[in-house]
Amino acid sequence: MLRIFAAWICLMSTAANAATCEVSKAQYDQLKNGMTLAEAVRVLGCEGEEMSSSEIAGISTVMFMWWGASFGGNMNAMFQNGKMVTKAQFGLK
Repeated sequence: MLRIFAAWICLMSTAANAATCEVSKAQYDQLKNGMTLAEAVRVLGCEGEEMSSSEIAGISTVMFMWWGASFGGNMNAMFQNGKMVTKAQFGLK
C-alpha cells in the first residue's frame, strides 16, 4: 500500500510540474538544430516529457514534448545522438 501511495505522489508531482511548464512561440523560435537537450531546456525553462525513444544501428533517437499556454498548444523536438534534428509546434503563442 505504501508503494502505491509513493507512486501516486510521484505521478502527481510530475503532472504538477508539467502543468506549470508552458512554453511560448518566442522560446520555440530560439531552438536551433544541433542544440543539445540541456541547451533546449535552458531556452524553454523546463524539461519536456519524453514521448518515445529508440536505438537502431547505433543511432539514439529521443522525442520530447512541451505544452504551451494556449488551449492545445504544444511543441516537440527530436534529438538524435544528443543533438536536436527537428522540431514542430502547434498553437503556441
